[in-house]
Amino acid sequence: MPTLSQGQPDTSGPEPYRHRQTAESFGVDAERYDRARPPYPQALVDRIIAASPGRYILDVGAGTGIEARQFQAAGCTVLGVEPDERMAAFARRSRIEVEVARFEDWQPAGRQFDAVIAGTAWHWVDPVAGAAKAAQVLRPGGRLAPFHHVPQLPVQLIDALAEALHRVAPDSPFNPGLLSGSAVDAYQPLFAKIADGIRQTGSFSEPEQWRFTWEHTYSREEWLDQLPTFGGLTQLPADKMAEVLNSARNAIDELGGHTTMPYTSVVITATRSNTA
Repeated sequence: MPTLSQGQPDTSGPEPYRHRQTAESFGVDAERYDRARPPYPQALVDRIIAASPGRYILDVGAGTGIEARQFQAAGCTVLGVEPDERMAAFARRSRIEVEVARFEDWQPAGRQFDAVIAGTAWHWVDPVAGAAKAAQVLRPGGRLAPFHHVPQLPVQLIDALAEALHRVAPDSPFNPGLLSGSAVDAYQPLFAKIADGIRQTGSFSEPEQWRFTWEHTYSREEWLDQLPTFGGLTQLPADKMAEVLNSARNAIDELGGHTTMPYTSVVITATRSNTA
């Protein structure tokens, strides 16, 4: 969630991609990240593939390989670029080829791709430099398609997390209170920045949004397993993380010990111009 990573959008303050310590902190528990983070809707994967000229995919911020495995299972050849060696090492265990670098600094060595994707990771990339690098490595007609999960947290859980974080980590960039209304609306400033970065390159068609709605029911244990993987929480000391988890546990217990969470997975996408 943006800053975030599967947690919430950044609507004020420094750009998320400047928060390098947070951006490269997810590998602290790569196994938990891979286990707890949800995959993407198959319809999303299928539409990106169908709208691309071929099946050679570059996955930016590949992490542990969650979306790379989905595209690979759909018949694609996937190369990941990931700044965290710990995450890359985990992805390689599932036979995903990964090169360790920040995307803006990565050297493609003349390789070209049919699609550049990023699963809940493009907010860690400079939106203009990242789009320009994507234009460089996409063949004409290739598709840039970063996508994000947008979860609609229950109000009780939002309130519990906001109270706990205000108490134990008031400076945390993770602010669940921003999601108290429509989560998709709260993410729009982030999506607008991504689209503006694509436009500024002059190398793509007009960006558009594709939305895919779905839901997932979490048990108490499943949600508590995922919560420490959110950007802004990955660096909390153990004692403070325990307080946040306890507040979340109490909120989920009040909901009956589980919660069904609506998601919207949003793709911001454009096609590389034939004349770029």
